[in-house]
Amino acid sequence: MAVLSTVGCSRSADTVESRTSTQPSPSLGTAAMRLDKPERLLGRWNESVDRRLIGLAEKNMGFFKGFVREEPTSAVGTAYVAAKEHYSPELGVYRDDDRFILLSGVSGAVTAPDAVLDAVFAGLTAVDDVEPVPSGPLGGKARCGVGRSKDLRIDVCVWASAQSLGMIHFGGLTGADDPGEKFRQIRSQTEHSAG
Repeated sequence: MAVLSTVGCSRSADTVESRTSTQPSPSLGTAAMRLDKPERLLGRWNESVDRRLIGLAEKNMGFFKGFVREEPTSAVGTAYVAAKEHYSPELGVYRDDDRFILLSGVSGAVTAPDAVLDAVFAGLTAVDDVEPVPSGPLGGKARCGVGRSKDLRIDVCVWASAQSLGMIHFGGLTGADDPGEKFRQIRSQTEHSAG
C-alpha cells in the first residue's frame, strides 16, 4: 500500500532552521501543549494494527521531530481504520473497507510555523490544490491538499503552531466527507494543554 509521506522531503528541518534563524522566536509565554493518541477517532475509528500504516505515520512523526527545538515534549504516530481488521497468513492484516486515517505529530517549540508548512508540502509532491484552512480553536496555521495513491484519494491536512506540528492523512474519504472539518475535530481530540 503506497501512501503519501513526507519522508524524503526535499527540504530538511535544518534548511528551515537556517532560513528562519533571524526571525523572532515564538512567544514563550504561550501554554505548552501535548499530543495524546486517542483510543478512537471521531467516535468510531479504531486504532489499526496494520504495521504498514503505523510505520508510515511513525516515519512522518520522526521527520517532524527535526522541526522542534530540543526534544519534543510529546509525539504521536499511528493509524486508524473504519472497519474491523482481520488477519490471515496469506493476506496479512486486511479489512473490507479501505478507508484509513494516519495521525502524525509532535509537540514542542516549533521554529517558524509558516516555513515548516512550506517545507512539509514541498516534500509532498503528489499533493495538489493545497489551500489554507481554518486551524480551529487551537490556533496556528493549517493547510490541506489532495493527492492520489493508486486509485485511492488521499486528503492531507497539516498544522503548525508555536507549540505543535502535525499531519493527518485521510485515505479513501471523499470531498463530501469534509476532511477539513474532520481535521479540526481530530486535532482537538489529540492536542491538549500540557498543564
